[in-house]
Amino acid sequence: MNEVQLVINNIKNNNVAKDELVHFLDSHNILIKANAIFQIVKLKIDDDIVIQKLAKLAQNAEEEPKVIGLYNNSHFALAALSWLETENSLEKFEGIVNGLQPDKYSTLQNLIEERPYLYL
Repeated sequence: MNEVQLVINNIKNNNVAKDELVHFLDSHNILIKANAIFQIVKLKIDDDIVIQKLAKLAQNAEEEPKVIGLYNNSHFALAALSWLETENSLEKFEGIVNGLQPDKYSTLQNLIEERPYLYL
């Protein structure tokens, strides 16, 4: 098994410390970053550092490569802000989505409704 797969398995199995999981949001590997986002949502990690990192990542839609279908980690980070459902995360979410074009907002809404973190 390669190193990336080992990291992803550790993330999915919750075999990483919270600080390490948050650090993976800065990973250059798109699959590690995606799995870190999903695990953060599953574990409901919603402190200020996580919200800030997700918000920063959510604003880089044009820079992030696609991960699954239409979606990249910027989409996942923005959806995560919605899924976390805290006052701070929802405030950041609203601030970012207010500037989205209607077609991009529709794509995001589909992702939010699908909740892929539940089955990935």
